[in-house]
Amino acid sequence: PCVDTCPTHQGIPDYLYYTSQRQFEKAAEVILATNPFPHSTGMVCDHLCQTKCTRINYDSPLLIREIKRFVSENYIDRTAVLKNKTTELKPLSVSVIGAGPSGLSCAYFLVKAGFKVDVYESKSRAGGMVQGAIPSFRLTDEAIHADIDSILELGVTIHYNYEVNRQSFEKLRATSDFMYIGTGARKSKKPEIKGMENATVLDPLDFLFHVKEGQETGIGKNVVIIGGGNTAMDAARTAYRLVGKNGKVTIVYRRTIKQMPADLGEIKAVIEEGVEIIELASPVKVVTENGNLRSLICRRMKLGEKDSSGRARPVEIPGSEFEISLDTLIPAIGQEIDIDFAEPSQLETQKGTYETKIPHVYIGGDALRGASTAINAIGDGRKAAQEILEKAGINGDATHSLPRQPKEAEELMLAKTKRIPPQQVKEIPLDDRQNFKLVATTLTEEEAVEEASRCLLCDEVCNICTTVCPNMAFHSFETEPVRYELQKVIATGNEVTVTESKTFEVKQKYQILHLADWCNECGNCDTFCPSAGAPYKEKPHLYLNRESFKKEKDGFYCEQGSTEPCLLGYQNKKQYKLTDKGEFLYFESEDFGMSFNKENMQVENVRVFSDSGFEQYLQIAAEMKVILTGAQSFYQGTKKEITTN
Repeated sequence: PCVDTCPTHQGIPDYLYYTSQRQFEKAAEVILATNPFPHSTGMVCDHLCQTKCTRINYDSPLLIREIKRFVSENYIDRTAVLKNKTTELKPLSVSVIGAGPSGLSCAYFLVKAGFKVDVYESKSRAGGMVQGAIPSFRLTDEAIHADIDSILELGVTIHYNYEVNRQSFEKLRATSDFMYIGTGARKSKKPEIKGMENATVLDPLDFLFHVKEGQETGIGKNVVIIGGGNTAMDAARTAYRLVGKNGKVTIVYRRTIKQMPADLGEIKAVIEEGVEIIELASPVKVVTENGNLRSLICRRMKLGEKDSSGRARPVEIPGSEFEISLDTLIPAIGQEIDIDFAEPSQLETQKGTYETKIPHVYIGGDALRGASTAINAIGDGRKAAQEILEKAGINGDATHSLPRQPKEAEELMLAKTKRIPPQQVKEIPLDDRQNFKLVATTLTEEEAVEEASRCLLCDEVCNICTTVCPNMAFHSFETEPVRYELQKVIATGNEVTVTESKTFEVKQKYQILHLADWCNECGNCDTFCPSAGAPYKEKPHLYLNRESFKKEKDGFYCEQGSTEPCLLGYQNKKQYKLTDKGEFLYFESEDFGMSFNKENMQVENVRVFSDSGFEQYLQIAAEMKVILTGAQSFYQGTKKEITTN
């Protein structure tokens, strides 16, 4: 679940495992395979992976981000970065617009694959919002520069102070095989508040940029921030460090604190540092006196019906106005995309891809999704790079897994019976926060090893659904991980053609079947499942009753009493049958009968029963082979069956 939740699909269980074994160089190699910003994300990633950690069901989630930070700071250097760069240069070029996390992420994966990569950046420094807007008490310049320098070491060229306009955009298109747009969302939204047009307010991004550059900001002693996102939290914590002990910083937010979209850790830090949050309040008027800000009039709100975001909509309470004194106002209510070198309609993406309506031009990060997180931008850059590689006919799979010593199921299940408290991330004292020192410290080696050892390795075996189902409607079984290059069979008239189709892979040794007859769809498995899906819906349905199987037409049924193991299955209401003939597998439907090599699932013989012809992809046959193993273990109670009592 942690891998699925991560926008870059990092091999989290792998690098946790290698950290727990003190094989830190291998942990670094796994991290770098999918994340070009390990130092930066080790400090500021919003770590949604931790919200899906299986460990939550037992005690507390792992400190995944902090372990990555330890590995990055101690074991990721120039040698580690260059280790897996291809030496084969390809006659392909890509122009990347924007040297922020998304653009540089795309550049990283393409240059590693042998592309010539040029990045065009409008500012004098790379890093985008991560470099310019995230305060140094959260992210150090050293961390950002370490990541950017590594990308440059790989051979990426950055052209600074290069403002792309319509003319230069077309020129770059004409001279590049591919393009990627990762310009970010750099324009702050302006709230519609009466009187604000006559007041001097600070743009939140300019404010944060100027502070990092050591420039004058014009901030006073009584600061009000409007908004509840990460930029608002950064602005508030930065202002707190500037106003001094006699100053005051207040956040005004129209919903509740629980509904704030900011990272929970940042909200907690804001409150701990003494910033006041006035929730359920909406600004309605700015009051000035002699051209200077005097106060902000707000109106109380209450929560109403849910809106399109799923959150309760704030509704004004008439006659509930109140006044907040201030001398500085920073509205931080979000950012907008501001691209003027192409029409918005041209930059709309094709369904399910990052490619725009302009051929060979891709887009991602904030330029595509609007203001979001650094890790989302990095993930978009990686995925777009994979699409570009595939379009160029190059293997676009950037995943990197190092073989690790597998553990027995009993050992993995036993680990779930032990509660192990997490390590505590040490922070500088609250009375030493009105400065720009880095707040959180790095784990020590012993702390990192101990914390990584808490990982339950649920990518090997999870089985939570089997333990929480009151009807025992899940069966866990053991199978061998396999990888098949499947084929497609096409029959037209008297001619049969067998062509290559797609790869089928089972990575996990332990699999689960849903025993559909025993399930009452109570949803208990859905509640406890750390992954996004509902097991009672998504696991293969094995019916124990033939009549139920025929009625539902959406699962599998294992015939009993035959000397040859046999599985019936439906796909798109069409019935198939797979029989283990000992030396080979026989797969059949009303249209055909096929024999397969048991070792590699390659077609050996085809018999055609239908005069109208057919086109059959063979993934269903490969799936049925695995499910047949599970069905047999259920009925026979083999030693491979995993018990959970």
